[in-house]
Amino acid sequence: MANTDFNVGAGVKAPRKLLKHYVNVGTKEAKEWELLGAGIEDSAIETNFETETVNDILGNAETNVTSAAPSQSFEPFTVRGGSKLAFMLHEIWLNKEYEKLSQFEMLTVYSYVGDTSEGYDATVEEDCTITFSSIGGSANVDMPITVNYSDKKQRGTVTFGEDKTPEFVPASAA
Repeated sequence: MANTDFNVGAGVKAPRKLLKHYVNVGTKEAKEWELLGAGIEDSAIETNFETETVNDILGNAETNVTSAAPSQSFEPFTVRGGSKLAFMLHEIWLNKEYEKLSQFEMLTVYSYVGDTSEGYDATVEEDCTITFSSIGGSANVDMPITVNYSDKKQRGTVTFGEDKTPEFVPASAA
């Protein structure tokens, strides 16, 4: 059954933790999703809509949305033991393999739509770019990252295994 409403109850605000962002740190064949957001107080997908406004011959303004370039910053993204993404970025930096920065796959889970039995709304995007603006910091080694989404989206649902690992099922396979 298709979702037709949010699952948080009428008038209830959806907590931010229900919007989850993962990056595939495995391979295309053997996905390994790393959850982003530890230690980050605020992060949102910026839509970056391009618009064009014209005035018609009657003097009315009409605005059209011509494109979007979604991106999201995660700051601080602190280097933590066990973070495969942080280590991958470290290796890309040291080996000057910058072309690898545009080869990430992202999973976004909208846990405020759906349920545990049928799954939550989700999208997978391939060919996303993850860049970092600096390496360093004061008390910890931080590597603030920005995700530029490709908009090569596949919609589907996610269920979570007992170990909280997301399992994506494309909408076409449902």
